[in-house]
Amino acid sequence: MAQSPILATPARPALRLVLGGHARLTVEVDRQAPEPLAHQIAARLAELIRAGTLPHGAKLPSIRALARRTGIGVHSVVEAYARLAAMGLAISRAGSGVYVIRPAALPPPAPLPAPNPTMAEGVAMAMLEAREDVLCPGGGVLPEAWTVGAWQGGVLARFTRHLPAHLGRVAPPQGGAAIRQHVCERLATRGIAVPPDRVLMTAGGTQALQLVVQTFLNPGDTVLVEDPGYFMLFPMLAQRGLRLVPVERRPDGPCLESLERACRTEAPKAFFLQPVLHNPTGWTATPANLHRLLRIAERHNLLLVEDDAHGDLHGGEPVRLMQLDGGACVIHVASFTKLIGQGTRIGFLTASQERVQALLRTKIVTALTGSDVEEQLLLELLCSGQYRRHLEMLRARLSTARGLVAERLRALGFAIAAGEDGMFLWAEAPPDAREDLVLAARDRGLVLAGGALFRPLHQPSRHFRFNVGRSTDPRIAELLGALLREGQP
Repeated sequence: MAQSPILATPARPALRLVLGGHARLTVEVDRQAPEPLAHQIAARLAELIRAGTLPHGAKLPSIRALARRTGIGVHSVVEAYARLAAMGLAISRAGSGVYVIRPAALPPPAPLPAPNPTMAEGVAMAMLEAREDVLCPGGGVLPEAWTVGAWQGGVLARFTRHLPAHLGRVAPPQGGAAIRQHVCERLATRGIAVPPDRVLMTAGGTQALQLVVQTFLNPGDTVLVEDPGYFMLFPMLAQRGLRLVPVERRPDGPCLESLERACRTEAPKAFFLQPVLHNPTGWTATPANLHRLLRIAERHNLLLVEDDAHGDLHGGEPVRLMQLDGGACVIHVASFTKLIGQGTRIGFLTASQERVQALLRTKIVTALTGSDVEEQLLLELLCSGQYRRHLEMLRARLSTARGLVAERLRALGFAIAAGEDGMFLWAEAPPDAREDLVLAARDRGLVLAGGALFRPLHQPSRHFRFNVGRSTDPRIAELLGALLREGQP
């Protein structure tokens, strides 16, 4: 029976790793080097994993065992394993241990046929359908290996026992009473007090936004959007025949001067925004900004559509518009899809009772009903406490990945915008970076998300969105460095 890897000889610069059934392996570290031991160990183990020397499925030593056998502090071992997990090379399984999860070797990235880099639909398809041999640091979803943790702890086993019954039922158009009640209880912990009849379950956040557009906006209406903002929102609004007016997004929230001016001169019907963990910047609006924003909206009869797609990743207690307003002029939209896996399409919205009823009528006409299977699966995830545990793991993993990716980007000359939580880094390219970086990167199999994509009118931008969960592969920094050097005079 193969033994777990064991590290020994703690007093020497070289820590020797023994893997049962394999030759003795050596992990070189320098105790005198300025680079922390945790970083060194993670980097050396990553090299062994990528080379196939440590194969997929190999079990690494427990944290305490590794610390005891090497004399390295427990916190350093925890950080080393966290960095491996952030790189997508290891996974911790509750009650079992830490395992290698990457294949034995990675092929070089392959060239990818490139759509117009400013066409949102084409870029979205490239990001969602990227092959394993294509690097996609600009993607908008977490790696698949990061979301499978949501389904640990017996969630699927308990749900499967009742699956035949769920397959034979349809969910009520508004959503089942039990899942809406649980959504209300979760909202209450955030200071948002709404009854179940003011919650409408949807097939993810995208359907929720589409219902709002179809119900309350008509072709020719003017709407406000954030600049930069969620790039797939723009074509959705344009397809409805709406006129988009950009409002500058700043670290503390929307630019209120720009908002007030647009309300006076453009007579907008609605403003679509992401106050918490804004996509693409990762910024979270301040309470002061949101209070003033609400006063402006009230004066101008402006509907505020608050998209909270990434809010669950925030480790603190950010303020939301719905918390301050209660639904008088706010529609609050949220989704679970991005955090538990793209194979599930489930979200919800909450608003005033009158608006929810109007939205429900639109849903019945366009989609008729929802999925009882997905609602019951989500309910099991929430009620078991596994979703909360999954969020804690994701936040820790994203924090580690964020530090790793930011460090590499800064070394290449990128300037990183402030932001401490969530999936995204908003990075400004070095002053001498080539203008065709997005297209040149695609020729090398590297899908970047250029800043122009996130601007409503596709104005030029020197910024790039990096999904930290998809940006830890060292080949990304290597390719970016090579491309930046090639573009220098």
